[in-house]
Amino acid sequence: DIHMGTDGMNMQCITCHKTEDHNISGKLYSLSSMNRNRAYCEDCHSSTPHKDDIINEHNLKVACQSCHIPVYAKANSTKMYWDWSTAGKLKNGEPYEEDDSLGNHTYLSIKGSFKWERNVKPDYIWFNGTASHYLKGDKIADASKPLVLNKLHGSYSDDESKIYPVKIHIAKQPYDPVNKILIQPKLFAEKKGEGAFWQDFDWQRAAEVGMKESNLPYSGKIDFIETEMYWPVNHMVSKKEDAVSCNECHTRSKEGRLNKLNGFYLPGRDYVAAIDTTAYTFIILAFIGIVIHSSIRIISKRKNKGDN
Repeated sequence: DIHMGTDGMNMQCITCHKTEDHNISGKLYSLSSMNRNRAYCEDCHSSTPHKDDIINEHNLKVACQSCHIPVYAKANSTKMYWDWSTAGKLKNGEPYEEDDSLGNHTYLSIKGSFKWERNVKPDYIWFNGTASHYLKGDKIADASKPLVLNKLHGSYSDDESKIYPVKIHIAKQPYDPVNKILIQPKLFAEKKGEGAFWQDFDWQRAAEVGMKESNLPYSGKIDFIETEMYWPVNHMVSKKEDAVSCNECHTRSKEGRLNKLNGFYLPGRDYVAAIDTTAYTFIILAFIGIVIHSSIRIISKRKNKGDN
């Protein structure tokens, strides 16, 4: 991050996350539901930090981070996928781990399988600073779709919303297919035999004990459901020279950064026949007007010379 990197401005966390009466600005979006006590780029840079007015106008609907954080996980890998369903494998009766060439865990008996990435392009969403969250015991409406654990709210029509970059963390977690709720397994205990998964590696027993301790119903059946968590990307700001270029968003290429973000017209990406036809008509009319005007001036000039 250009702000915090030792080769950059070498700022401290509290430079932006200011504290007043033990309240630290900058809430964790994955947990905070209300748009309160946030930390914004504009707190230091204002809403018009560029010399170009067209770029400044983007700030009405585009968060600073969307352009100034082209990739994240630049120095260290970030976990993108976590599969609990593979947990519990043992070698010679003992838990084990597997790592990739960078030292990242790709498998842990106590937690399952992982996938990591570096230099990741963010996904993008409309976000107004508010969120809703899955809480223990909430019913799952449709288990055939990924369960979003922290839904970030926003839309193009919402005046408070802007396009934000996010990391989408995907996982497979245990759930009760009969009661249609996520299972809260018991994971830790000091010794074996108490039902803790990290000791006994028994999903059935861990689910039974964990749900009882959580005062939640349990049918005795376990399945696994795909879940998603959305993490707004606010750090790892790059140098201005490395900011996202215009044609990375304003393009019809399948690689366009905003290709998954629909519900609004994006110049250079979207094609609306009426708009394009109107624009071409005005261009043609303007050209015809120039030709007619120029012709009149030439004829008038020749006539004036003839009269003289």
